[in-house]
Parts: sequence; structure tokens; C-alpha cells
Amino acid sequence: MLETPFNIEIAGLTLRGTLHLPGTAGPYPAVLWLPGFGGTRVECHRLFVDGARQLAKLGVASLRIDFRGCGESDGDTVDMTIGSQVEDARAALAALRTHPNVASDRLAVIGFSLGAAIASQLGAEPGLQALAVWSPVVFPVPIFARMGLYAAHPELARQGWIDCNGRKIGRDFLAELTALDPLGALSTFGRPLLVLYGSDDTVATCENAQALLEEIPGAEGACLDKANHIFGSVKARTWLLDRTATWIEGKLLGVRV
Repeated sequence: MLETPFNIEIAGLTLRGTLHLPGTAGPYPAVLWLPGFGGTRVECHRLFVDGARQLAKLGVASLRIDFRGCGESDGDTVDMTIGSQVEDARAALAALRTHPNVASDRLAVIGFSLGAAIASQLGAEPGLQALAVWSPVVFPVPIFARMGLYAAHPELARQGWIDCNGRKIGRDFLAELTALDPLGALSTFGRPLLVLYGSDDTVATCENAQALLEEIPGAEGACLDKANHIFGSVKARTWLLDRTATWIEGKLLGVRV
């Protein structure tokens, strides 16, 4: 297994990521990992790191990225928008697709939380064969309103940004949330969709994931009892990573599950 830094230039900035390649001969099917709001390519409890390494053992490559303004990537959160995150994801998927050790027609995306909503916008990207979402944000406006972040917040009128746990979140980000419609975008996806969530998620509450399972044809998924938004127990993270790896193996490597 080989893990190397992987940089992507976009809009005069550098997105920083980590590329995982299995030790066997390529080209390999590959997965792009998209973190949640304010998250990084490591994610909570190293979920993305351990998940990518687990896939590499199965012969699947991975690219984990930090969105601009997050983690080690250039930029500032005040300039981050939904549109910029979609652009980052598309640029990362294109870089993965054109890598000489990647099978360009066998790609998948794993999106966590808001990263799931960003992933929903990638359905037209060439080579994308499957999408897995964890604790998906499907109805973003009420979720962010419960966090105290909303487009009519008085701080936005006064200074153009809101202080969110020490990060500046700009008005354009919150304004674009109102137009973000993961359910509508995925209604025409037409390829395998995996939805995994916890019964005790108080952030992207259960109706978010359930809407995908009920309204997207062919969507499959499961709910883990007593798991929270970040799958914050050994039992929950093991369940999440094992289910995802088995599913990805089946969709990208053709292994029956």
C-alpha cells in the first residue's frame, strides 16, 4: 500500500489531499472521499483514513481531500461556498479519473454529512459508478438553522459573516444552502446508492437518510441503532466501515455480496 500527498490546483489555490494506492498492479477502481461541514480528509475518529486503508487492502484506490479553506488546503472558510465545494469535488474527481493508476470508468464517491450533499451534485461526472453517503444532509436549511446559521442572521448584514466555532462562514455559503437540493439531484442518478445512518443522529436527523431510501429508486441502506452523527463508538465505526467496504467491493470490483 502506498500513501502519498496529492495536490490539486484550482482558482489559484491548492487543494491538499492524500492518495492511497494498493500494492498490487493497477489500474485500480477508485473512491473520492468528501468530508462534512468544516471537516478534513481525516474526519472524526480517523474514519476516512481507516476507511481508505481498508479499501486499499481490497484493491481499491482512494483520494481524500480537504475542501478549500479547510484542513491543509489553501483559502479561508469565509470564502467557502456550496458552489466552491462542488467545484473542488469535480476537480478532485477529474484528477483521480486521469491518474495513470486509476481505472477511469470505475469510480465511486463517499460523502459524509454535508459532503454527501456535495456528492449528490456529481451525478453527471464521467466514470462515476456508485455513491455512498454517511449521515447525509438532505434538507440543509433546517439543519443549519438549528446550528444558528441562517441567511437572515443579523451578523451577516453587519459584517458579511457569522462566527461558527471560531470559523468565519460567509453570506454566500448560507445563501446557496437554500438552492441545494440533494434529493432532486439524486432523483436522476440511476446508479447504485448506499445510505448509512444512525438512529441517534441529532444533526442530520433520520428523516434525511430516510427520504433518500424512500424516494430514490434502487437506493439501499441501513440504520444502526443508537449510533450518532459521527458514528462515535468502536461498534458504530466498525459497522460503518465494514458495510461500506463490502458494498464498494461489490460495485467496483464485481464481488458478490
